[in-house]
Amino acid sequence: MIKVVLIGSGNVAHHLIEAFAKSKKVEVIQVFARQKESAAPLFDSDKITSSYTDLAPADLYIIAVSDDAIATVSSLIPFKNRLVVHTSGTVAMDSLDSKNRKGIFYPLQTFTKNKAVDFSQIPICLESEEEADFELLKNVAESISNNVFKINSQQRFGCFCQ
Repeated sequence: MIKVVLIGSGNVAHHLIEAFAKSKKVEVIQVFARQKESAAPLFDSDKITSSYTDLAPADLYIIAVSDDAIATVSSLIPFKNRLVVHTSGTVAMDSLDSKNRKGIFYPLQTFTKNKAVDFSQIPICLESEEEADFELLKNVAESISNNVFKINSQQRFGCFCQ
């Protein structure tokens, strides 16, 4: 089982939590939310933290926050050499702090909290610095979607991953 920590509790995080809950390959072991009550309806409250120092060890950390907060959130993660990705289509991979391995896990979809989506049909665009990290991201993405694409930043910025 691939262990994932999801950082964020907005629309994208909400739908990822629901999608991963149906996966047989991925387990969300923790959710980070600045306000725990915002994630409580989505996830076991005992596994929600609002402290970066309390982040659990995992195979993958997915930052699903607003674009302008990605760099700051990434810099607050207190460990090194872990795989940290974000879910934005417009933020550069280089915005992630260099103390960790970097990647992109970009679901090509607009999300609304109360609108159900079929994640199996949503294209997920992936990018990473290292091939081994790409393989992990691919396994995670394929556990929830039938449409997984390897892209580079230039393609992602142009949304050419379909």
